[in-house]
Amino acid sequence: MALLAVASLIAIPSMVHASGAAAWGAIAAGQSIGGVAAVVIAFGWGLSGPAMIARADPVGRLTEYSESVLCKLLLTVPVGAVAFAIAFVVGRDFALFAGVGALSMASVGLTANWYFVGRSQPYLLLLMETVPRVLGTCVGIVLMNSGSSALAGVTWQLIGMLVAFVASSLWILEPWRAHLLRTVRRRPVLRVLAAQRNGVTSTVVGSLYSSTPIVIVSLVAPAALPVYAVVDKVQRQVIVASTPFITVLQGWVPRAVGHGLDRRVRQSMLAATVASVAVSALMLAVAPELVNWLGGGQVHPSVVVLALMAVITGVSLVESVSSRACLAALSRLDVVARATAISSFIGLPLVAVGAKFFGAQGALLGILVGLLVRIALELVGMRKAMTRPVSAHQLSAVVIEPEL
Repeated sequence: MALLAVASLIAIPSMVHASGAAAWGAIAAGQSIGGVAAVVIAFGWGLSGPAMIARADPVGRLTEYSESVLCKLLLTVPVGAVAFAIAFVVGRDFALFAGVGALSMASVGLTANWYFVGRSQPYLLLLMETVPRVLGTCVGIVLMNSGSSALAGVTWQLIGMLVAFVASSLWILEPWRAHLLRTVRRRPVLRVLAAQRNGVTSTVVGSLYSSTPIVIVSLVAPAALPVYAVVDKVQRQVIVASTPFITVLQGWVPRAVGHGLDRRVRQSMLAATVASVAVSALMLAVAPELVNWLGGGQVHPSVVVLALMAVITGVSLVESVSSRACLAALSRLDVVARATAISSFIGLPLVAVGAKFFGAQGALLGILVGLLVRIALELVGMRKAMTRPVSAHQLSAVVIEPEL
């Protein structure tokens, strides 16, 4: 996480220096479009995959990953083409920059990090996924600082992601052991994609819920947009930074069975609650200075806005553990999909109404209400699921279906 964040941040000024702020803006717009494409290409494996891999035997792991590779490759071509076309139009004078930016971000959907998380192999995640991506970004930075355009930088980011995908797949599938691959009985692609419906619904709707409020605020309360945009940026970065905490639990919880699984679910939720309180308190303490720095001294959110931002961040952490670690392990991603959809239908209208009458704090309050509804529904589903033993057959039947 740290290596990727640092490499990405260093690449931004190099891109601006190489081709100007307008070109960087086109690349950023393209990457935003590619982010949605990445969620579609990932098709839910980032959510359900760790639990599947944690419980499977060697042949089961091989089957699951090979099915995911085939499905993702089939999705990558049409989804990538659509993302490129949309970004190309949006990019205007820097259409190619935006298009390649969309492809570079869409390729993140090919990641195999969910497999390494399920196997509890962080060193392989670092070696196979992170190192190629960081090296690709670094090569692009060197080329841009040597006179190449920003297109070289974003192209090498794409190359780094593709190399990571190939390296991970070679390590996992071991194609030289052809006799083992021939024993794998893969299901038809359409059946695999259909089985992933709960995971992909949850990730797509969840992604829309996190990205739509800023659009709503810009339309109904443009005066509140500067304040909202800054606190939204801070909140997102902290949530992304908490990913390793969630990732560890994604691999740890599903390794238990029966009452042991129930115990790990309770322990994870308790740990998430404690961590969320600590994160919220820390954010509230440093938020004034951090927001002032990010806003160039021109954005001054109220104490209420800062408090809501901190609480939303903490609640988001609890929800991520609930859905990605606990309910996935309990084979109840259908609960996650339903809770995400219902909370979005409740939360997004409240964001619009709140922003219209109360500005940034009204929008944040609407987001918080939606998140609380989602967690409440997930906790109810979790309580019901914990009374039932989970078998490998049930897991594959219900959870077969993951971030960025």
